[in-house]
Amino acid sequence: MLPKNRRLVAAEVREVLRKGRSNRATFLSFKCISGPESLRVAVVVPKSVAKKATERNRIRRAVYRALSPLSGTGLGVVFVQKTLPQPVVQTLKSELALLLKTQK
Repeated sequence: MLPKNRRLVAAEVREVLRKGRSNRATFLSFKCISGPESLRVAVVVPKSVAKKATERNRIRRAVYRALSPLSGTGLGVVFVQKTLPQPVVQTLKSELALLLKTQK
């Protein structure tokens, strides 16, 4: 799980959704705003991906785990678009690295 200082609060999420640029990959989409501070993110997993809250939380935590070693700057919101294949964390790491690379 990402430390709290690397996660966005609700007001920052709204700002990113209003002003951010969008990138897409197979399973994820990413909306971001460039900024001078280290990368801070929020993860959104809709009910269309997983009906149970426990499953959505498991996916959200897997995305946070995959984001931990990655670096960048600015604010971002990650949207999970489709059900994730196994192994989840490895798939997420490669997609997130691709999305963050195209952000710059």
